[in-house]
Amino acid sequence: MLRKTIMLSVSVLLAVCVGCQSHVQNKKAAKERWDKASAQIKLALAQQQYDNGKYEEATKAIQECISADPENPVSRVLYGKLLLASGRCSEAKEQLSFALKSEEKLHDGWYWLGVAEQESRNYQKAYECYNKALLLEPAKVDYILAVADAQVAMGDCVGALKLLSEKETTMPREVSLKVAAADLMFRQGDTEEAIKLYEEAALLAEDSGIAESLGYSYILDKRWERAAEVFEGLVAQCKDPERSKLLLRQLAVCNMNAKRYDKALSCYSKLVVEERENARFWLKMGEAALGTGAETKALMCGQKALALQPGYPDAIALVGCAQYAGGDYTAAAETFGKITSVETHSGFAWLIRARCYERLGQKNNAEDAYKKALEMNPKSELANLLVKDMKR
Repeated sequence: MLRKTIMLSVSVLLAVCVGCQSHVQNKKAAKERWDKASAQIKLALAQQQYDNGKYEEATKAIQECISADPENPVSRVLYGKLLLASGRCSEAKEQLSFALKSEEKLHDGWYWLGVAEQESRNYQKAYECYNKALLLEPAKVDYILAVADAQVAMGDCVGALKLLSEKETTMPREVSLKVAAADLMFRQGDTEEAIKLYEEAALLAEDSGIAESLGYSYILDKRWERAAEVFEGLVAQCKDPERSKLLLRQLAVCNMNAKRYDKALSCYSKLVVEERENARFWLKMGEAALGTGAETKALMCGQKALALQPGYPDAIALVGCAQYAGGDYTAAAETFGKITSVETHSGFAWLIRARCYERLGQKNNAEDAYKKALEMNPKSELANLLVKDMKR
């Protein structure tokens, strides 16, 4: 009877112990499930904070995620991105590498590891990482651009352009690929092809950056009227006053080279307040005025430039040209006499002096001045023709 009682007590005790152990295990499993569920919620919050640029809050949240679920590779990738944002490149690599060991098909993990390697100037490693990301997501534009960028950094511009061209062909409406290919062509001097791609991109997207690149491509190709049209549109759309002034200056240059002097003069007139102490500004404004036939305004601009920078040869030439255009040949001859010894201006100065003397009926002075012009510039066709005409 005693034995049976002891055996029963032991059985009950064992059952209680097993029950307690099972309860502990269940409780532990429940806690793990809760921790993982909680980590997912915190991960979503951390991602949102990261997207909104709240890096400090995102870092705290993601650290809590990793504490709750250390094996989650997505959390590690986000932590790596946050570390990169704070300049902790080595630690970022550790987190990203950990994530990729757990899940090697995590394409954004490879991409951000590539970013970290590129930050460290390990361009070959960066290229390898970017390429792995691209193999996993062949149509991801950020990855295509990253691979091309790494190739350029390694000096393989041909390979980068080939990649961009191939992808641009398969994704013809992807503006960023057209722009990247155009930028690379522009840098390599293939302006014509770059312009074609910029034009296509500009048709697909109203983007001031694309338009500006197109405008500068036109300038490099000396298509001044087209460049002026582009910068005219940019000035009209610009809301930033300082930026608008920069664009207006570029528009003025384009208009001058396109011989649209009235439009150039209009641009310069809008910049008078900011540039009133700039001698070169008054020079360019005077040249535009001279182009429109406003010789009095051109003379005033030349005099303003000289007041700011006495002895400025270009300004002296502008004053002389304005005097000549206004019919004051005596004054023009005297003005150009001031720069006949300036090497860069002497040929032109003697030529205009000769024209002035001719207009004044001073044949001998005119002939001597033409000969001087030829001495300064023997290849001047105009001077040669005028000398022959004088002799006849």
